[in-house]
Amino acid sequence: MKKTIQIFLFVVAIFVFSSCATLFSRPYYVMTVTSDLPNSEVVINNENRYGLPTKVVVTRSRENLSFTVLQNDSIVNDTILRPRLSNTFWWGNLYPMPPFGHLIDLTSENRFFYGSYVFIDSLGNVQSFRRTPFERRNFREHEKGSFSLLIALPHVNFFHVNPKIEVPRSLAGFHGLGLGIEYFYQNDKSFQLRGDGIMTFPFPFPVSYHLEFASWEVASALNVSLTDNFHIGRWQLGYGLNFARNRWVSHGYFDVPDGEIRWEESENWEWIPGKFNANNILGLALSTHYRLGNRFHLGLIYRPSFIELSNFRPMYEHTISIDLLWKIHL
Repeated sequence: MKKTIQIFLFVVAIFVFSSCATLFSRPYYVMTVTSDLPNSEVVINNENRYGLPTKVVVTRSRENLSFTVLQNDSIVNDTILRPRLSNTFWWGNLYPMPPFGHLIDLTSENRFFYGSYVFIDSLGNVQSFRRTPFERRNFREHEKGSFSLLIALPHVNFFHVNPKIEVPRSLAGFHGLGLGIEYFYQNDKSFQLRGDGIMTFPFPFPVSYHLEFASWEVASALNVSLTDNFHIGRWQLGYGLNFARNRWVSHGYFDVPDGEIRWEESENWEWIPGKFNANNILGLALSTHYRLGNRFHLGLIYRPSFIELSNFRPMYEHTISIDLLWKIHL
């Protein structure tokens, strides 16, 4: 009975605390409306009339929002704003256990919004944005001859390694740190020299743990890369060379010859010492990053390697990192 109650409470907690839009989005929000059209006004849902610029309290709904633009009491544009799913719905429900939160929020109209900022141009055309477009104009422009310091957290990492006298391994885990420098040789092109260390720590946050009666293995890598990068709007695409020292460690574990797992000490258990392998390997660095602010970028780095340098022989290994990157303009 006690176990049943615990399971029930666990299921309830998943459904209650994972529905982000239902819990954290109010049924209404404030929309900013501005215009380049002189003497303009808007009528929303054929009810309220506002002079521009203005801030409007809008109720979230799955229904279209009627939006009429007036100039000198004449209708310039009679249109609608269609509801969209909010970022709180999409991204907030990724933690702790998707897709339960998404399923719960499908029953709530709190998941909808029409945009945080509406702009009416000089012809009366209506544009809706998730964020203020003027914030985009405040991004620092890239300038030829400028330098930036790079500080990175390649936090989520995937490895494919080929230890000697072992079958290939595919591992995944967390944590990493990178440092580098960037130089713009054109306004939209740059060179980056970067070094980083990554690993497959099993938890996304620092924690002390000890596995006494289990085998486990980890991978880590030291990378030095030189890339050429193209900057297209808020996107950055990079390619170049990468040197990697990929390490694999299999820690000592107990092996039961007859295949039976026993948690108490037994004479049938055999101790197998830990194993270690490191490959110095040369390959490519391919990356894409999206600029979220003047300093912060979110990206993905793929480092395929092809030539093992110790014996100069072909070998394929790779690492993939989800990268959190800060650029500090010098």
